[in-house]
Amino acid sequence: MTESLYIHIPFCVRKCIYCDFYSLPLSVPDTGTYVEALCAEMALRRGAARNLRTVFIGGGTPTLLSATEAARLLDTAAALFSLRSDAEITIEANPGTITMKKASDLRAAGVNRMSIGVQSLIDEELSLLGRAHSARDALAAMEAVRKAGFENLSLDLMYGLPGQKMASWEYSLENSIGLTPEHFSTYELTPEEGTPLARLLEEGRLALPPEETVTDMYYRGIDLLAENGYMHYEISNFAKPGRSCAHNLTYWRREEYLGIGAAAHSFLHEKRTANFRDLRRYIDTVARGVLPVEEESGTSSIEAQKEMLFLGLRTSEGIDMERSPLREPLEKSKTVEECIRLGLLEREGPRLRLGRRGLVLSSEILVKILMEI
Repeated sequence: MTESLYIHIPFCVRKCIYCDFYSLPLSVPDTGTYVEALCAEMALRRGAARNLRTVFIGGGTPTLLSATEAARLLDTAAALFSLRSDAEITIEANPGTITMKKASDLRAAGVNRMSIGVQSLIDEELSLLGRAHSARDALAAMEAVRKAGFENLSLDLMYGLPGQKMASWEYSLENSIGLTPEHFSTYELTPEEGTPLARLLEEGRLALPPEETVTDMYYRGIDLLAENGYMHYEISNFAKPGRSCAHNLTYWRREEYLGIGAAAHSFLHEKRTANFRDLRRYIDTVARGVLPVEEESGTSSIEAQKEMLFLGLRTSEGIDMERSPLREPLEKSKTVEECIRLGLLEREGPRLRLGRRGLVLSSEILVKILMEI
């Protein structure tokens, strides 16, 4: 039985040009109707989770909910599944939706970790991305969160933006580090098929920086964050000691989790399920007392082993070769041997992990290993 709960809030002020997550304008329908549906789905899944150690309210822009609505979700989760007293309870936030009162009310509701989608501290870059906030909004939001008593703050930053130079990436990084958040997520801008960003790139109206520049930005981020006491514990994530995101580690360690809401995913009993990616259909299905599952698939033992390898190598922990069901083929793998020689992989005792040079080639390395074994 899982101890991790994800709740998806699909509402946004407006959709960013790079986003391919399921999200909708706030007005359709109102948040109250959706919150009622979320609580009803939790009731339908009463036996799926217990003694929660992590709750993650993601989106979308979850801070478009009122603090009362967020409290309703957490109270329902506590009543149906029970919450540990030391549970990590995260809410994602866009800077333009955070005020001192909102942050204080969310803290009073039980949220103890805030993840703010800053992305950049340069207004021109934010405007290009279609973000609904300015650099000043981001700084004000972080100040409000601190004053509200949050002691666990995570910031999202993005690199590899069209027209972005190393100097502007360093500016956003250095000024964000100066605010001393406990956690950073740094993401390369990736043009997903069907997004406005992909279309603008195809039409030649925007251009991404050269691949070499983007790689240099990634490594510059690693070095700057390390110099300031942040542990690089996953390909895109960095934390002060003891501040790694417990909820996301659930995913990377291939542990079970329950997802609630439209388009939410769950992984329970070696089955992956996806809820309806349609808000009205989701609400109507739950109202009939039926689980809103659109897709369900089992996981074979071979698929499970591949997932453990793929997810494990994303983290600084790597994989424990002595406990891995793939131990023998990995020990005999010529690809693994060659990658270690080239510094793409590292072996330390029973642990196999990506080397510094392998961080930007993780997908290619994994494909080669899996093809061989």
